[in-house]
Amino acid sequence: MMTSSPRRSIPTIDRISNLPDSILCHILSDLPTKQAAATIFLSKSWKDVWLSTLALDFDDETFTDFKSFHEFVYSTMFKLRNKKTPIHSFTLKLGNSSRFNQKQFNRMFKFVMERGCVNLDFNMNGKYYVIKIPQRILSFKTLEVLKLTNLEMRDFDQVDFPKLKTLSLDRVKFKSHEYFVKFLFGCPVLEDLHTKSIQFHGALLEKENLIALPNLVKVRFNDTHTPMSLVCKAKIFHLEKMSISSAGLPVFHNLTHLELSVHDYHYLYLYVKCTWLLGILQYFPKLQHFIIKDCGESSHTNCFNCWKRPDTAPECISSQLKTCHIKLYRGGEYEFEFVKYIMQHSKVLEKMIVTCLLNNEILHKLSSCTRGSTRCKLLFG
Repeated sequence: MMTSSPRRSIPTIDRISNLPDSILCHILSDLPTKQAAATIFLSKSWKDVWLSTLALDFDDETFTDFKSFHEFVYSTMFKLRNKKTPIHSFTLKLGNSSRFNQKQFNRMFKFVMERGCVNLDFNMNGKYYVIKIPQRILSFKTLEVLKLTNLEMRDFDQVDFPKLKTLSLDRVKFKSHEYFVKFLFGCPVLEDLHTKSIQFHGALLEKENLIALPNLVKVRFNDTHTPMSLVCKAKIFHLEKMSISSAGLPVFHNLTHLELSVHDYHYLYLYVKCTWLLGILQYFPKLQHFIIKDCGESSHTNCFNCWKRPDTAPECISSQLKTCHIKLYRGGEYEFEFVKYIMQHSKVLEKMIVTCLLNNEILHKLSSCTRGSTRCKLLFG
């Protein structure tokens, strides 16, 4: 007769709570502050831990009303936390229900500035907030990452972000285009720039030959308000939902990665997509990776019987291009001619990637194209 082995007891040790406070603070810093505060129900020892985190993340959508949200923000920032505890990251997300006034904004920003904030995310999810950004914030000496969403900025004298490396401006309205440019010039070591739906009153700034931001590495646009001469030293460029004209386009000497999302309605004045695409490539002589997402509704839109084979290939195609990815390929004649042209004239091309709804005709047609590079692989996704 077999005897059953004794059951093993399940350990009841709280291993997480036994971790050093420094590790616990690091873990809680990745949580919204409301969730971090809820850890006090696990153990009384967690009270001091969540109040020592280096990140504050407030979102009014997680509260039932503005009063409770306001009380939580103010008690956390001004009553419960030790005044000497640093803050490296501050996120404030507000919807239509929030009603902070200018004085309250000023107090919160001053609080995080004095504690050495490195990452600031100010997100106005609801309607536009017309606030006067405190001048002290625009001279934020420790800030390295700044994200502003859905707000309108009034007058400011100067901008001085000596350490800012990442800037994201989404639906931000400036007084004028000149103020927008002045804002960018206040970020001398900027490396990563993302702008989306920038707005301003008045006409575009006429000055074209602006000094380029010297350290810029990555740029992402979906509008035409950022002067190209200001960002022409970038290495990675992503243009979304927009078009650029070759007229007055500066040479991007450092750029190796270009991603374009092209739309039919942008090309009524740029003639045709295929001609336009080849026309701008001369301004990117070191381009190695080219991604094109064709968002047009028709494979023949604006391109009927208008493909003109260039006499010479741009420098980047003939001697630099290593990967080319065509997304949403529909099999139209102009698309085929464009892909064939790239493969024939690219001497160092390693991958031609075509994303499409595959059929035998497309497979056969593209596979039969002559390739200028013996290493070129045609891939379908």
